[in-house]
Amino acid sequence: MLRVATILSAREWEPRLVAAARESAAVKLVLRAYLPEEVSRRADSIDVVVAGAETSWVTPTRVASWRRLGIRVVGVHSRADQPAIDRLSAGGADLILEEDLDAEQLVREIRMLDPRSRDQPDARGRVFAVTGVRGGPGRTEVAIGLAWAAAGKGEAALVDADLAGPSIAVRLGLPPRPDLADCVDVALDRGGDVVNAAQAIGRLRVVPGALRSAGIRPESAVDVVEALANAGTVVVDAGPWTEASTVIGSADSVIFVVEASPVGIVRASRIVDTWVGAPPVLVLNKVRRNRRDDMITALRKWSGLEPQVVIPLRMAIRTASTSGSAPHRSLVRALHQIVGGMSRGG
Repeated sequence: MLRVATILSAREWEPRLVAAARESAAVKLVLRAYLPEEVSRRADSIDVVVAGAETSWVTPTRVASWRRLGIRVVGVHSRADQPAIDRLSAGGADLILEEDLDAEQLVREIRMLDPRSRDQPDARGRVFAVTGVRGGPGRTEVAIGLAWAAAGKGEAALVDADLAGPSIAVRLGLPPRPDLADCVDVALDRGGDVVNAAQAIGRLRVVPGALRSAGIRPESAVDVVEALANAGTVVVDAGPWTEASTVIGSADSVIFVVEASPVGIVRASRIVDTWVGAPPVLVLNKVRRNRRDDMITALRKWSGLEPQVVIPLRMAIRTASTSGSAPHRSLVRALHQIVGGMSRGG
């Protein structure tokens, strides 16, 4: 029996479909999703997702990402809404139906779909989300260093998704445009070429944060990340916790930057204690040479986790971070081990 998820909608088609599915027992309803990451997190238990084009984050990029996860996609649109049909088609929806179809007919159409094989290789690149508590633990510099390390192994992108305080353009001395808002527009335009819309530094593509970010939703930033992941590894400066939760939910690995100070370690441990899902990768940053062992012991005691990377407090790293240049080679070298296994989920 097909396992079906729907995207919650105020339009009548969704509750009608849910009622018909439950009454007929022809398909198994496993989820009514309110947020896009709910579907991605439960991809292994979903065969088909039914989504209405009226939902703003049901974009071509989102549809394509579900299909890459092995989920069939049924798109629903209002009568004669050609732009909606075009968006669903651009994402590769398996079936596109009008919303005023009889609910029983909707169920029958869905039943005709065969679940896709889960054995197909996933060409999507790995997504790293970098976050940390407020107070300057060095999150942005770690994200830049991680992106440099990834670019040394293949195609990579760096996205500034800190909607409240974007800083990557200033840090790298880049023009303010094109920025995240521009790339969101490209992603919404029938799944446009976000890779070529981003700025380039050698093999690294960079999407600076948008100073006009008031109209950008976190889900739209995820669309940009997913589009870039088609071409390679993506590193996202997700912003401080808890503003980063939407981007974090769509990432393969979460890098949590901890400042090597008593206050930094205590603040970080409070977040880690309430963490849901796979544990984050801890990066202990700004470590004084004569306090290295003490800081590692304190972080282990307070968080219960071992730091995977320990970055020393070095003037060369700090100077690079304020010069508009590439990150210092010692920082990039320290972060290479995180991107060492580039396969998704590795």
